[in-house]
Amino acid sequence: MRSTLNHGSSNAGRRPAGTTWTAVAVAALTAVGLSACGSSATSGGSDGGVTNAKGVELATAAVESHVRVLDSFKAPGGGITGLDKFKDGTIAYIPITLKATYFQAELEQITAAAALLGMKVQVCDAQAQPTVATQCINQAVAAKSVGIITDSLPFALARNAYTAAAEAGIPVVASDVSDPLPPALAGKVVTTDNGQDVGARLMADAIIADSGGDANVLFVNTTSTSTTKRASDAVLDEFKTQCPGCKVTTAAWESTAVQKIPTTVSVALNSHPEIDYVFVSYDQPASPPAIQGMQLSGRADKLKLVGYGSDVTAMQRLANGTQLADVAVDPALVAWNNTDRLLRMMAGTEIPEQTAYTIPRRIFNKSNINSVNGRSVDDFKNGAWFTDGTFRNTYAQLWGAR
Repeated sequence: MRSTLNHGSSNAGRRPAGTTWTAVAVAALTAVGLSACGSSATSGGSDGGVTNAKGVELATAAVESHVRVLDSFKAPGGGITGLDKFKDGTIAYIPITLKATYFQAELEQITAAAALLGMKVQVCDAQAQPTVATQCINQAVAAKSVGIITDSLPFALARNAYTAAAEAGIPVVASDVSDPLPPALAGKVVTTDNGQDVGARLMADAIIADSGGDANVLFVNTTSTSTTKRASDAVLDEFKTQCPGCKVTTAAWESTAVQKIPTTVSVALNSHPEIDYVFVSYDQPASPPAIQGMQLSGRADKLKLVGYGSDVTAMQRLANGTQLADVAVDPALVAWNNTDRLLRMMAGTEIPEQTAYTIPRRIFNKSNINSVNGRSVDDFKNGAWFTDGTFRNTYAQLWGAR
């Protein structure tokens, strides 16, 4: 069958029989008032979901529909006028952390998009710290930025600074933030949903399909933010509803205690010797220490690893056969989508619904790993792993830059 990637928001691309599933963007995580890595807990399979055979069928279809490159792009809305007055202006980009390749890619792509209109981009790394995040937004306000794009930066991390930007009349796009919009920010801040829960379900589907519905999984998860909690809940729900024969054990981690992941994982694996799959959220920063924990357990060669984020090292593991699957959302198109939203806010133009924006997601496994250059960071950053790049010309035309 010919597979295509999802279009639109995390609600797009529903699987047959009304069963929802969703797929990712990779994002770095914040610790907002939560503790360090916790002990593992076990959850059972379905108590009212589909039959095992049907669950495997649905999971397999979900995986197969996400293995190809997106070869089409539809504009989310009409053209934008009045952008000339923002020439030489500065857009502030504030990611939760620049350590993640995903956010480095978004920075490069937002910079390229803004350059078409003669605008510059100033980046400030929030470093997953409330104080730094607040300083970054306040600096953007003080510098009279024409707009601000934050990335995976929850309102709770810098609530007063978000409010200050709104009061200063600076439009803000809060990318990949699923927190409820505070009333004071209504109409002044736009949130986007890049569908981490979509990717979470898709990775669960990869395990369900590979195991034939009989997997025993260690889920190395985090619930540091509302977005990552929703993604974690989606994984558990997917196993519960689609795989009555699967068993899931969770091993929690927090971004302030990544160094504890190896011990947490090895203890969980030794306590549950029946585990045969390890699912890690996210490739960065969690996969390297989780793999260390697998090695400490002495069972690494007996475990199948799946990841989330598709960083270059994960792709290399896929290529050499030490990882089963990985999934990611395209950072390039997400960056251009966010720039389009911000430009519409700046111009006073109505912003299209979430579903109007294409969010390409792709699962990587042995069937398609040879189709990408697993050692090329540039290929990941410019979106070549995900689309044919035609969205750039479309957006340039919408913005009057062509």
